[in-house]
Amino acid sequence: MSEPRVAAAPAERVRTLELFFDLVFVFTITQVAAVLTAAPDGTGLFRTVVLLGLVWWMYGGYAWLTNSLDLERTGPRLLLLTGMAAYFVMSLAVPRFFDDGPFGLVMGLAYLVVVVVHAVGFLGTSGRAGIARIGPVNVLGALLVVTAGIVPPDARVWVLLGAVAVAWSSPALVGIGGFAVGAGHFVERHGLALIILLGESIIAVGTAASHDGHVLTMIAGPLLALAVSASLWWLYFDREERDSEALLDEMPPDRRGRAALASFGHSYLVIIAGVTVAAVGMKKAVTYLDEPLHGLALWLMPLGVAGCLVGLALFHRALTPSWPWRRLVAAAAVLLCVPAGLVGGWLMLAVAVVVLGALIGGERGRG
Repeated sequence: MSEPRVAAAPAERVRTLELFFDLVFVFTITQVAAVLTAAPDGTGLFRTVVLLGLVWWMYGGYAWLTNSLDLERTGPRLLLLTGMAAYFVMSLAVPRFFDDGPFGLVMGLAYLVVVVVHAVGFLGTSGRAGIARIGPVNVLGALLVVTAGIVPPDARVWVLLGAVAVAWSSPALVGIGGFAVGAGHFVERHGLALIILLGESIIAVGTAASHDGHVLTMIAGPLLALAVSASLWWLYFDREERDSEALLDEMPPDRRGRAALASFGHSYLVIIAGVTVAAVGMKKAVTYLDEPLHGLALWLMPLGVAGCLVGLALFHRALTPSWPWRRLVAAAAVLLCVPAGLVGGWLMLAVAVVVLGALIGGERGRG
């Protein structure tokens, strides 16, 4: 006898299969970061940001899906695993998306499968009315990604940008009503993705430093980078995560969906982009610890950390009526890392640690 298809209530906690999915997502982010590592210039940064917009949109879509998906049943499990497999194929093609060859089309088709599986997953849940509106727009965006994969390489980023614009404008075009948001699961799911991404940044820095033959630089650089990552962890997980769950839980359902999109969609995209760019920048700083940095490599870590702080400020503002002005001031102050980088990567990292430490101290002193 087949299992009955019933609408599941919003999940109360993250399931292990979702964590499994998140590992593939974070691998995708590292593959996107590889685009910037290979081309640390304005073009590489632009391509990276566009790719992040695409990747985060569908990760968010799957977070909304699993918020109401019954993963105790075989069908939904297999469906999520299928989406995960497509995400994995997409990630494998990401670093070569802008090159000649078949990888652009491979990524486009994999993304299309990700979108279709996402839409099918909602059919047996309380979100089927919502996906009936937003699903066709997602498919349109996916078809643009497929198109981007077959046009000449120089034009791909612009078609991809169109796909990202279609995706992120869809809530304004068709609305986001009809989706249930369980605050506890929703907040935990996004927080776990962020913590895994922060951990991956530490792995990248450690891997880069392990090739250094000098004991002092091999240890000092990664420890400074670890302090930067730990500070970013502190700024979100000390209070922001807990408070966001309480604030979402208190909201009426119609307002909760809009607030969830603004905070864990738009604002989180800025946070994720900031962490990703900062990780590439820290890797450069550790590699050139006692040497001056040049070009965009000089700006990557400061821009990434500043972007993360701005994203955290936007996140706070999306859920409360106030702006966390200390974080915005710190975002400007962290740009002092740029002249510090002209001395060496160690000073750049040290300045970032001082600025972030002062911010944490100020916020803790506030009570």
